[in-house]
Amino acid sequence: MRSERILISLVFLIAGLCSGRLQAGYFELSGSGSYYRYSNGKTIGEQNFTTVQRLGAGIAYNFLGNASIEFKYTNSKNVDKYTQESLSESRIYRITRTSQFNNYGVNIVLNFADRKAKFRPFITTGLGYMIREDAITGSYEDSVLLDGAQALEFAAQPEVKSISADGGIGFKIYIVERIALEGSFNVFATDLDKEEIFLHYSAAGGLRVVF
Repeated sequence: MRSERILISLVFLIAGLCSGRLQAGYFELSGSGSYYRYSNGKTIGEQNFTTVQRLGAGIAYNFLGNASIEFKYTNSKNVDKYTQESLSESRIYRITRTSQFNNYGVNIVLNFADRKAKFRPFITTGLGYMIREDAITGSYEDSVLLDGAQALEFAAQPEVKSISADGGIGFKIYIVERIALEGSFNVFATDLDKEEIFLHYSAAGGLRVVF
């Protein structure tokens, strides 16, 4: 039901945009990526952190003066490394969780400046189909004896396929007439067709070419 409501809202948004006066359309190709790491605090003096790698590409068709529809592919890899202490077991656990996301989406992009403007801020929203793969590795050691790490065994994680939605803000700065630098920040909601929804955040920069 959640995904159906989002889809209906997107259809009404497209219909509203298309009700305006159509202008000559043009296409845009884009490519973007990012790599960053952030801290999740410390456990027994050891740093917990998440590393994010993202690559994306898209093709957009501008069908109004300030709006376009864009088909996008995004590949993201999140690596979470964290430490846990179990006082009841006298153990220290060190875990690495790797999540791989492949998202195929369609978005509506609204620009807040004329096509000829050098600086064009925008907002975007859309739906997609996401495939997520998780892998977990880790080790533990006795927190008293500290006699060396022992490997942990985890069951294989099944591939998860789900409906996704995303929304974001960004900007384009045209360095020449048909080439722009682009920056964006997006929020992805996955597993819309399941009981529990997960949120993921992504910041990226790249190039956009008009043709």
